[in-house]
Amino acid sequence: MVGSPSRLPTFGVLYGVRGKKEALRSRKGNNETKGIVMENKLYFSPEIMEWYRETLRCFGSERVEKSPTDTDVLCPVHGDRNPSLGADLRENGRGPKVVLNCRSQGCEYQEILDAVGLTTTDLYYHEEPNGKPSSAGCTIAQYARAKGLPEDFLKSDAVALEDTEWWGVEAVEIPYADEEGDYVLSRYRISLAGDRKVVSKKGDTVMPYGLNRLDDAQEAEYILLVEGESDCHSAWHRGIPAIGTPGANTWKPEWSHYLDGIPRILVIVEPDGGGRELWEKVVAVDSLFRRLEKVVLS
Repeated sequence: MVGSPSRLPTFGVLYGVRGKKEALRSRKGNNETKGIVMENKLYFSPEIMEWYRETLRCFGSERVEKSPTDTDVLCPVHGDRNPSLGADLRENGRGPKVVLNCRSQGCEYQEILDAVGLTTTDLYYHEEPNGKPSSAGCTIAQYARAKGLPEDFLKSDAVALEDTEWWGVEAVEIPYADEEGDYVLSRYRISLAGDRKVVSKKGDTVMPYGLNRLDDAQEAEYILLVEGESDCHSAWHRGIPAIGTPGANTWKPEWSHYLDGIPRILVIVEPDGGGRELWEKVVAVDSLFRRLEKVVLS
């Protein structure tokens, strides 16, 4: 929380709200609060404004700022050359939100989100447990420190991560290869925290991560099946064969053939519930059932 609760912050950005006095939520005994409608003005804290600016970066650097809370950015759907996608900061019953509106072609809301790898939840401001908003941007150095992995290992041919950008945001490119080791596609790590950590290009197929390492699993006669790329990186660094799904709800039964001939398939389930949905999906596959082992981390 910023500012003293006994006085109105003077550093907030404000915009007019059309005569909704019922939205006024003041502290009992005074009229000074943070981030509320007061005298038809809505105050946004510096943290909210920082989050808003970081969200705008997902749409690239070219934009027209009409006010601190009203911005036109390039629409990623119709090949915009002049910023025509409104990305404005507003407040509703759930709190601060970025409102999108393609003023030029009227592009579909979901198509806009898919094109930049965002979800509806990402457009709402929310605080992390430490009271700070989740932030976009990730480099290999930051990722290596966060995961406790050597930067040289992550950049080596064995993993081949590269620093890049995703719509103006620092990102780590994660290449996916097929069973022969040939490059197929990339996903992009754009944050270390929050709901939106890894994104994909619109139209890319969904596939398991680490298919080029299945020979190691065949030799070892076991494999870890995990969620996400980072768990694969941790396992590979320790010499453990692993394959990852890009999210728990992405597992497809037709992927089962990749695991043919591997006697033991260990599915990692974490204390916070991560991996539970993946386990429920794979245990329903007849060809895998007898080879599956659930590993619950403590």
